[in-house]
Amino acid sequence: MPIKHHKRFALITTLVVAPLAHAHPLAAHSVAWQAFIHPFSGADHITAMLVIGLWAGLAAPGRRVVPPLAFVSGLMAGAALGTMGVQLPAVETAIALSVLLLGPLAARESRLPALLCFALCAVAGLFHGYAHGVELSGRGLAGACFVLGSLVLHGLGYGLARRVSTTGHGVALRSALSASGLLALGFLWMA
Repeated sequence: MPIKHHKRFALITTLVVAPLAHAHPLAAHSVAWQAFIHPFSGADHITAMLVIGLWAGLAAPGRRVVPPLAFVSGLMAGAALGTMGVQLPAVETAIALSVLLLGPLAARESRLPALLCFALCAVAGLFHGYAHGVELSGRGLAGACFVLGSLVLHGLGYGLARRVSTTGHGVALRSALSASGLLALGFLWMA
């Protein structure tokens, strides 16, 4: 791997892994900053949002916008429900199930109707957004920053999928996505 790729990998790894060491590493900073980094604070959320980006990167050109658009729409609706105090049942289980299903579904995206892709991604986003909405105290700018942080994760997944696809390793990526559901078994165990 050329040096510039090592630097990118190191930066991405630092951005993704460092927040895992402590759920809210910048609690003394502004609510907007906390909201931006909040999507990076849990392995289940990181996994789901990266998979949505990978899904978009592997999709046919006319369908690439469907997974992130649906997920972010559900994310915003779920965050609104969470900040309003609406109770959703089995949130942690639903989040773990979304991680279990999103990878294998992304691997088979071309065989799924676009409306089904949209619905599945929106429901997954709803539960992920709800969990964050319950935890976040701010609205407005904080909500926008939360969505922006989520979009950064989608973008990382998308960029990786496009890069891997152009190097001829798309089959390996689809295999990894099919197996990514195994991560969710740990999330389900902890739910």
